[in-house]
Amino acid sequence: MAVVKKSVAFDEKVVKQAIEKAGERGFSRYVNDAVAQRLQAERIYAFYDQFVAEHGPVPDDIVREVEEEWAAAFGER
Repeated sequence: MAVVKKSVAFDEKVVKQAIEKAGERGFSRYVNDAVAQRLQAERIYAFYDQFVAEHGPVPDDIVREVEEEWAAAFGER
């Protein structure tokens, strides 16, 4: 995979917390992973919006069923 260096500006507090989590040497990977997750979330939201536009909203009973299964599998959020 090709690597591209970019200069970005961060809030000082955010950088400090990220370095505490990832370490100085793991900072780039930590930031890269965070951006990749954000892009994935945006693709999911776009897919959902397209689904709703084509098929209408997900029925409330289905939403409740999924929420219950999620809570059973992963705990309450």
